[in-house]
Amino acid sequence: MPSLLLPDAQPILTALAILALTTACRFGFAVVTRLLGTSKRLLWPAAGAMASLPFVLREPLLAWWGGTYADAQLGSFLAATAFAWCFFRAIERSVGTTPVGAAASLAEWIFYMSADVDPRYRDGRPLRPPPGKLQSQLAKLCATYAATAAFVSAIEPFGFRPTAAVCEACGVSGPLAAALVRVGDNLSGAAFRSSAASAPLLLASQLGALAEPSRNLLSAGTVLIYLFLSLLLTLGSILVLAQGHDPIDGFDNPVFKSCSPREFWGRRWNLQVNAMLKRSCYKPLAGAGLAAPLATLATFGASAGFHEYQFALSMPGYRVGTASVFFLGQGLLLVAQSLLEATPLRHLASRAPLPLGVAFNITALSLVPDYFICNWIDLPTPLFGAVARLVPRIMWAA
Repeated sequence: MPSLLLPDAQPILTALAILALTTACRFGFAVVTRLLGTSKRLLWPAAGAMASLPFVLREPLLAWWGGTYADAQLGSFLAATAFAWCFFRAIERSVGTTPVGAAASLAEWIFYMSADVDPRYRDGRPLRPPPGKLQSQLAKLCATYAATAAFVSAIEPFGFRPTAAVCEACGVSGPLAAALVRVGDNLSGAAFRSSAASAPLLLASQLGALAEPSRNLLSAGTVLIYLFLSLLLTLGSILVLAQGHDPIDGFDNPVFKSCSPREFWGRRWNLQVNAMLKRSCYKPLAGAGLAAPLATLATFGASAGFHEYQFALSMPGYRVGTASVFFLGQGLLLVAQSLLEATPLRHLASRAPLPLGVAFNITALSLVPDYFICNWIDLPTPLFGAVARLVPRIMWAA
């Protein structure tokens, strides 16, 4: 018989407490960085000190609060993201790529530094939201929350890997079952769990997996990550809208409209991280004369560093380096695409119909082992478990 599990209040309350402290830290850091001006010599050490603060405060605060790592996991993930935003925005200020108008006054700078989603600016002034946008974002938040609850209800009983269970129930076996499982569930987790502990052997295992083009990003794990991040970005957009500013979009249908890795990462997936990394890394490097492919690879390196930071703070048992393999591999894919576009093959890609382009993109992205998704599922305290505790879900008794 099915039973309804309601959202767990403890991780939500813990996350709110962590975010209250994070907000105070962001406010103070915004004031400090405003006073420091645009000096790299002052801003970079300040940004580094700000980023290290969660590692210093985590254990004392958890002991004082009396909660568990599982209860604090969601709050830690959100706090790590917020501190990373402050870090990258401080770097932007030091290299002169902050949006014009974001530092026009102390009040505007505090707002920009504390916003979870970038506000839009034009001619040095913040844009005001069009009529009805707040209401539409509230409706989107409700729809995304309902979709997350439904999706969690469907895949959690199978350990967030439903395809293997479906194949077994339907009697599908052999190479077809193996292919379906890899496509549906991102089973590189098996390699992740069995990798040797030493760094050289771990790296060799990961690089060896590059030769297996079976790590499909269009999976249950990817869909749940998309829903979760979309939920967070929509909530962040609502907070920006409530203060009279117009936020950027969070996603632009990355799975079913992207026809290449560059389009996926550059114009459709997580546009908040995209815009921040472009301003703090890609534009300064390209402006300094670095070739575009190398600037792209360096930007993916910065993305890898961001995710290493985020996972180390919010995923107990995380093995440093696994997220970097994924993001650096994706950067290499974009470099390869740039090289291919210098050949006659670029004409074939531009003329391909949308379904074929989407299929090509998914196949290309799947060339890189998806340790990024495995980190959400396979760790002792998986973040997918924290996501599941946020929503009402149906559980089926055996």
